[in-house]
Amino acid sequence: MRNYLFSSFLFLVFLSFFVFPTKAQFVTNDGERLTVEMCLEKSEGRKNQGDYRGASDFLNKAALIHWDKKELRPAITYFQKSLIFNQKVDNQSGMYGIYSNLATIYADLEKFDSALIFFQRTLEGRKKQGIKEPIISAQINTAVVLNNLKRHDEAAKQLVDGLSLAKESFDLEQMRSIYGMLAETYEKAGNSEKTKEYFELYRNFHEMSQQRKMAVVSAEADKARLQAALAETEKQRAELEIALKNTKLQEQEKNIESKNDELNKLESNFTKQELAYKVLQQETDLQEAKFAQEQAENEQKIARQRLYIGGIAAILLLALVGIIFIYRSRQQKKRANLELQDKNDEISFQQMHIMQQNHELAKAVNEIEDKNHQITSSITYAKRIQEAMLPNIANIQKALPESFVYFRPRDIVSGDFYFFHHFEEEQKVVLAAVDCTGHGVPGAFMSMIGNEILSRIVAENNICSPAKILTQLDKGITTALHKDETNIHDGMDLALVCIDKKNKTLTFAGAKNPIFYIQNNQLEVIKGDKMPIGGSEREHKSEFTEHVIDISIPTTFYIFSDGFQDQFGGERGRKFMVKNFRELLFDIHTEDTAEQKQILYQTFKNWIGNEHKPIDDVLVIGGRV
Repeated sequence: MRNYLFSSFLFLVFLSFFVFPTKAQFVTNDGERLTVEMCLEKSEGRKNQGDYRGASDFLNKAALIHWDKKELRPAITYFQKSLIFNQKVDNQSGMYGIYSNLATIYADLEKFDSALIFFQRTLEGRKKQGIKEPIISAQINTAVVLNNLKRHDEAAKQLVDGLSLAKESFDLEQMRSIYGMLAETYEKAGNSEKTKEYFELYRNFHEMSQQRKMAVVSAEADKARLQAALAETEKQRAELEIALKNTKLQEQEKNIESKNDELNKLESNFTKQELAYKVLQQETDLQEAKFAQEQAENEQKIARQRLYIGGIAAILLLALVGIIFIYRSRQQKKRANLELQDKNDEISFQQMHIMQQNHELAKAVNEIEDKNHQITSSITYAKRIQEAMLPNIANIQKALPESFVYFRPRDIVSGDFYFFHHFEEEQKVVLAAVDCTGHGVPGAFMSMIGNEILSRIVAENNICSPAKILTQLDKGITTALHKDETNIHDGMDLALVCIDKKNKTLTFAGAKNPIFYIQNNQLEVIKGDKMPIGGSEREHKSEFTEHVIDISIPTTFYIFSDGFQDQFGGERGRKFMVKNFRELLFDIHTEDTAEQKQILYQTFKNWIGNEHKPIDDVLVIGGRV
């Protein structure tokens, strides 16, 4: 591997970051030197005990012993076995260390592709740990291998990334090394400008490093001289203290001799009478002291007797109080036990009653779950029927290539539906977005009735006039629901268009619901008539109105139900509102129709978030003609 390093200064950088094994000597607790056989035996024992981390440690030691002996193949084998144990216990740090060791061995074997794989795994792991110095080391190792593979641009990228981290850490030594490696890498890549730039940076940092080292050496020398001076000063101070102590001792000895002389003179001046008087006085004082001591001892005896009598009386009093307290406590405990027994009996009765109720409740829950499963299965099957009823999106996009349908039912089945019919000979397309009364199962019934009547009006009777279609649909719903007999007010709101490709026109009619269309970067709104399909007689004061739009210029149109704009959400839990919905459609109208559908989906999802639930079915149809 060393034959592939780039220059003499890079060789030092390489050695500083590549992982080479030290002298692998391991010993047991008894001081015995470990061999490969002992490591394998201990690893197997730890494995049998379920200690996979311990087993991996001994396999690592076996691998390092082989590596130290230049036996690289066995070292790889034992590192790989250790890696399996580390993966079992998810020892991330151990795995990254083994990846680095394997990478270095493969580099020694000049298998740079394999070395690159393991250095990249090491780098990924070090990035997860988030410690800058190991990340920089892994990036430099990866760059060395990439340079050996002639992938100089990738090597430069790794080194630049490592340089950024070194700058964040203000690690001047690593910055110097990386500048040198970048200069050599760009030289190999044939980029003389970059080579010169990074070599100048390397040289400047190298000079700074040498100056720092010289400054450190000088500072150490100054420190040593200062310490020597301090030691000499301390020695002189100790000698002065000793001399001072000797001087004080000599003065004290002179004072003692002087006082002894004065005492001898004083004793010689005392007469015998004075000495006798002093002796008598001392004897008198001694007798008085003995008398006072005896009197004090008597008083102490009396005080102890009083204290003893008082203590006995206090003990008797405390004993009496204790007996009374114990008696009352036992009586209270007896009463409490009786009350507790009554409560336990009552709780036991209640528990039996609750268990019986739980059993009955569980039985009822099972029955409800069974019925719910049956109902859900039936509704799910109804969903399949409803989906089969809806037009095929592929057929819509075949007739209108630049179109989309965003359809999101609130429940399993939906009260919204979309209608499509293509008059191929006339080159006309009828498209409708229908919002039936309610949602879920009731809405789904209405949608199937509405779809069937629409199919009969358009496909069988070949009617493509939007106003006539709505008029016929209103009559059909009124008849199907027997509104004159049942007093049912259910119906539907919808927007319906007929696109005439030959004459370049789009004709619209709406029952309460509008159409948005955009031409020349201007959004226009045409409102539907304020009459629902299947409404009461008082709501139908006139015929439905048709609006013709010239589509000889590029036109984007949208028809929809009210589910999107009425949805509650956002931080304040408010409705999305028509104004925001209109602005959203205008903002996305230049996008590809598939992208528009994805934006609507993501916007709706973000709006409701995790705190809100859909309140209605959502249907948006868009097209560019």
